[in-house]
Amino acid sequence: MSSTTSISPQATLIGSIAILLWSSLALFTTQAGLVPPLLLLAITFGVATLLFFVVYLLKGELTLSWQKTPKQAIVMGGLGFFFYHFCYFYAFQHAPPVEAGLIAYLWPLLIVLLAGLTSRNGLSWTHLVGAVIAFVGTGIMLQSKTQSTDVVGFKTHWTGYAAAFACALIWSSYSVANRRFQQVPSSSVLWYCLITSLLAGISHLALETTPSSLKASTWLAIFGLGLGPVGVAFFCWDVGVKRGNLSLLGVLSYTAPALSTAWLGLFTDAHLSQGQIIACLFISFGALFASLMPNKAH
Repeated sequence: MSSTTSISPQATLIGSIAILLWSSLALFTTQAGLVPPLLLLAITFGVATLLFFVVYLLKGELTLSWQKTPKQAIVMGGLGFFFYHFCYFYAFQHAPPVEAGLIAYLWPLLIVLLAGLTSRNGLSWTHLVGAVIAFVGTGIMLQSKTQSTDVVGFKTHWTGYAAAFACALIWSSYSVANRRFQQVPSSSVLWYCLITSLLAGISHLALETTPSSLKASTWLAIFGLGLGPVGVAFFCWDVGVKRGNLSLLGVLSYTAPALSTAWLGLFTDAHLSQGQIIACLFISFGALFASLMPNKAH
């Protein structure tokens, strides 16, 4: 009985493209910073939905995609996308950004651990060691972003911390659970994006004030977000988590904050501190350690 799922190096490579695209999230978001978060979520996922709709319409796969995507997969994907981003925005509004970011970025480590616990996925000691090294690097980098000595009590921000941890749990659980839908075409991401956009739009109307106008540069940033970190990235991630090496992708995800810092250093006036450079080295080494010595499981 060959229910063993073979790991595809190509799928792992495609999944890693998502990590590269997600690393540009901070750069694009700085340009769209004045847009209320739920509105930004609704529009960017709306752009992604439109992109996928046109692509699969032209390929003649739209009806087939709807027919071949189980409704439970659509519900899981749509709710996973929406609640991850909702918790992410809530966490950053109700807790200090450094701590919120560190807790939310537990998701790659959780993916490595959760994926290794699933049958036949293969969690090796190199993945574990690489994950720990990279996690230490992430902590160093996030801590180096602020020099603030003003510490506010845990009680004040506990809801933000809880939301940040929910982020990590939602995205890692979604990524591992999505493995069950290997036979579902990756075009199903279209339906996930559609549900996310609709839920975010309704939430925006209920909870936020719509700005009267947006600058051309802001619209350009929104369009860039919808195409890259929100659009194509989720398609690539879907391919990677379904057919690639999930443990390895979890560890490689730690390169996202390092790359994000590099993009900000290259394309903005941001100054890279010594701590951030050391952190980037930790993260890169951790990912490299895991990727050069993968588990030889069959």
